[in-house]
Amino acid sequence: MRADRTNRIVVTLLALILLAAGITILLAGTNLFGPNHGGQPLLDNPAARFFSTHGGWLWPVAAVAAAILALLGLRWLAAVVSAEPGQRRINISADGDAGRTVLDSGALADAVATEVANCPGVDDVDTRLWGSPNAPRLALRVTADPDVDIAALHEQLETLTLPRIRYALGRPDLPVTLDLTYSRRRSARVS
Repeated sequence: MRADRTNRIVVTLLALILLAAGITILLAGTNLFGPNHGGQPLLDNPAARFFSTHGGWLWPVAAVAAAILALLGLRWLAAVVSAEPGQRRINISADGDAGRTVLDSGALADAVATEVANCPGVDDVDTRLWGSPNAPRLALRVTADPDVDIAALHEQLETLTLPRIRYALGRPDLPVTLDLTYSRRRSARVS
């Protein structure tokens, strides 16, 4: 979550800097900073002379720097867009002094998916585990048959299935996010 906050701060600061630069350029064009300021070229003569004098090596260096910045930007964008990686292992031991019991998160996800899929009316289950090994979090996306009573299924999951999962892990406070949706397909009915 700290990375999300950092990304928002960096993007907000960059946006504010670019907004201030754009407003400054617009105001300069309206002669707000003086009567002759709006007619001056964007690049002043010393900078243009420097670029024309050292253009043989400066433009390739600028192109390489731009390519590196573009690659870093793409890597940052991929990190922001990609989902938070799930945990590989989860610590299920109650007391660290008595030993450490570690469970593979893939096995746990499969067991949870099987447990939830055995509930009547469930078409599909997607499980996701994240958080730290000592404080895991579970997200369930359950797709139900269109003919099932979703309130009854929710009640069964909350009162029977999820407490069994928490008990099996020895974590009565395991945070679970439950997303219940209907399947898009309709079952064939005979009238």
